[in-house]
Formats: sequence, structure tokens, C-alpha cells
Amino acid sequence: MPDFDTPDPSLDPTRPEPSKPVEPVHAAELPTDLAPTEAAAEPAAQTEPAAQTEPAAQTEPAAQTEPPVSAPPATEPPASQPPAAQLPAEQPLLAQRPRSRRPGRAVQGVIVAAALALTFGAGVGIGRTIPDQSPGGTAIAASPSASDGELALIREAWDTIHQNYVDAKDLNDQALAYGAINGLADAVGDTGHTSFMTPQERQSSQSSLSGSYVGIGAEMDTTTDGLPLVVGVFRNSPADAAGLHAGDIMITVDGRSTAGSNLDTVISWVRGEAGTTVVLTVKAGADAPERTLKIVRADVHIEPVSWTMVAGSKTAVIRLEQFSKGASDALIAALKAARAAGADRLVLDLRGDPGGYVGEAVAVASQFLSSGTVYIERNAKGEEKPTPVTPGGVATDLPLVVLVDHGTASASEIVAGALQDAGRAKIVGVATFGTGTVLGEFPLSDGSALRIGTVEWLTPKGRVIWHAGIAPDVTVARADTVLPTVPDDLGRMTAAQVAQLKDPQLKKALELVAATH
Repeated sequence: MPDFDTPDPSLDPTRPEPSKPVEPVHAAELPTDLAPTEAAAEPAAQTEPAAQTEPAAQTEPAAQTEPPVSAPPATEPPASQPPAAQLPAEQPLLAQRPRSRRPGRAVQGVIVAAALALTFGAGVGIGRTIPDQSPGGTAIAASPSASDGELALIREAWDTIHQNYVDAKDLNDQALAYGAINGLADAVGDTGHTSFMTPQERQSSQSSLSGSYVGIGAEMDTTTDGLPLVVGVFRNSPADAAGLHAGDIMITVDGRSTAGSNLDTVISWVRGEAGTTVVLTVKAGADAPERTLKIVRADVHIEPVSWTMVAGSKTAVIRLEQFSKGASDALIAALKAARAAGADRLVLDLRGDPGGYVGEAVAVASQFLSSGTVYIERNAKGEEKPTPVTPGGVATDLPLVVLVDHGTASASEIVAGALQDAGRAKIVGVATFGTGTVLGEFPLSDGSALRIGTVEWLTPKGRVIWHAGIAPDVTVARADTVLPTVPDDLGRMTAAQVAQLKDPQLKKALELVAATH
């Protein structure tokens, strides 16, 4: 995954402009600004830093086989198996926590897809940077440090459970094997990065950054009481058509109460096959009346970029949801459209953006930088390799302010760090998530896979981001009860309403960019 030598031709900023121009957002039925009672955190999608390779072409995972009852699955590949290969260039930078539009909240849950909202079936990826190209690495032989005694201990535990558990005949060997592998990945201590994925989770993760998902088109988080909370609804999605709104609390799913269930469980209830129906009971706040919505699941296309002009100004606000395939194309189109609309300064909103493909991160940063380095890759030997800016950016001359929060991760941190180190933009918000390793994907024999942190990435000035994040130039917190104002909402506001923004981070960004010359 860490090898970025294989360029992705789609990331060339000099390529022809997309045939479908990006238009400013238009008014919808939502109110001009969301009151605190409707505030909810919007999850984000997936990303990862330094070079990584794109997951292997989507093939159907091999049939899952159960290991014999007497022993755990083999841990050592045949001697003939080749050593781990370097991962190709275009893989997403993803992390294992759902993204949240509420910067003050700790992100929880395991990332299985680039956006739980997108698939409505998995947590939103945050903080993993994925390389830009194809298959993951090859499995490697057992580490010399793994003594026979340590491996025998695992086998001993496996046999002890099967020989002594009261309902041994009902044990699920696959679940036990997956649990053991999960434990190995967790014990590495690379929280939010090195991890295990089942075949289903892997397939979901691979499709999440394609920009298209089967689901209802909503993003989820939780309230302070642990109830599932809708934090974002994608335009023209099944959820949007049914009348689901950001701020809605999910009370039941197909008649099952969500109280006491974790977010992943609720999401699993909501997701399903295209064409099937899910019935939700929701309410817009603790004291609001309940509503019942019938939503038909469908393919949902997620636009990675949205933008709008700010009323009464020449400022354009551009939001990047995730660094999925085509994100840089969409950004270039938005930048050109904004300039044509008269924009002479920009606010780039990376809040809640969990990352994605590192190649997209390079292409995005290169739209604002005329030269220099985007990030530095450092391997286990301490060897460093800089990744340069791609010439030909379309907005290298416009004043720029960047918004970040605790949900800004991976590829988003690469972009924020590059712009900050170059003195190109002021960073506003709170410290970012702190994703700092590139994940290599190593497929296992049954279609599952391990994602292992193989390379660390640094900002152009050599700053370490792992566990530290990007510190803003101007710190502005936002209460959990205040939703970030996104282009969809901002585009419906008058100049007077913009002056009364409830989103303190965006308000400060607009003040700062307006003061630039």
C-alpha cells in the first residue's frame, strides 16, 4: 500500500474539466439554520495518510471455511509463499472510528466503510490513508519472534474451550477465529489503524470510497444518552425523499427499540438489500412528537464535494466529505464554478472528513499549492520519501481558510498539514484526529483481511501527526449541540442570517478570510 509510484491518471489536475459542472447548492425544505435542539454530529467517510494501495479489485470473497474443532486456523502460510509485496499506489487512507460533525466528541465504533451514513451499514471510516491503486499486500510468514510456545498457547486455548465449554457443539468456529484475529490486531496497540476485516466488512470498505452505496443515504452518530442520531441526510437519497432530517433521533427500526443497542447494531438493522423497505420511528428532539417513515433502500450516490457562495460576499465555502475516487475532479469543477460566480476567496471545510485515497489528497492539496511537498512518507527503517505538489493547481492565488475538527482524519490531515506548513492557509477549529500511518491491506484465505500500519506519514516540515493531529492556528470549539453549517444550509441563508450563524467555527473562518487582501 505504501508505494505511490504508480500514478492514478484520474488525479492529473491538468486533465479536461468534468463534463458535468458542479453547481452551487440550492434551497431545500430544511430550515435556514438548525437550532441547537436539532443539532447532531454528522459522521464522515474513510481515509488514510501516506502511500497505500487501493484494495484489490472487488472480487467475491472465497467461501468461508471453518477450522477443525481440534485446532485454530493455521497461522503460518506455506513456506513457498512469497514475502509481502509492496502495496500499489492508490489505496484509501482510512481509520477505525466513525466520523462526526461534532468536533468535541470522541469518535467511537469501528470503521467498516467509508461512511456509515453512506452505506448505513457500517461505521464511517476515520483516519486511514489508503494508497491509490490495487491489490493489497501478500501474506507474510510468521514472525521469527513468534515462538512455538506462544503459538501453542493459542492452540491450547482453542482446544480448552472446545473440550470444556458446556455448549461446545454450538460453538461457532469462524466467530472464534475472527475473535482471535481481532484480538491480535488490537494487541498491536495501533488503535484505529491496524485492524481485521471480515469478508463482508472488506467488501463494504472497498465500495465505500467508490462514491456509491446501497442504503438510505443518512449519516449516523449517537446522542449523549447513547441513542442513534441522524447527523446528515444526502440530497435526493431515499432518506431525503422520505423526510428524514439531521437532528432526528431514531426510536425504533422495524419495530425494534434502539434503546440499549449500540450504533453498529442499529445500523445493521437499517441496512439491507436494494429495493427492500425499512420502517423507522424518529423524532426531532427529546420532546418532539414521533414520526413513522417507510424508506426503500436503494443505490445512493454520494457527492464528495458541495459548495456555495456566501450571501453578501465574494467568499465561496467548499466542503469535502471524503477523499473518494473523483473527489479531486469534483473539487476542481467546484473551484472553477466558484471563480466564475465571482469568488475571490475560499473557505475549505474538512470537518468530519475521515480521509480516503492518498492520491486524491495530493491532487486536492495541489489545487492550492504552486510548489513544494504535500507530505513525507517514513518507513520502518526511518527512510523518508517526500511526495511533491503536482503543478497546475486552479486556486493557488485565492486567500484560503481551512476548517478542521476532531473528525478530520487521515487524508484530510495530509491536506491541512501541507497547507499549514506552506503558510498557504489559516487552520481554524480544534485539533484533528491524529491519523499517522498508512494501512497496507493483506488479504487472508477466506476473503477477510488484515489492515496493518506499514508506513508513517509526516507533514512537509516533518511534524508527526500520529496521535497528535494537526493543531489549528486559531482554536475555536463548537458545542456538541451545535451542528456545523454546511453548504446546503448556508446557500439558503440571507446576508443577515449569515451574520447570525450558530456555527462558531465557520463564523470565525468567514471573518478571517474576509480580512485577507
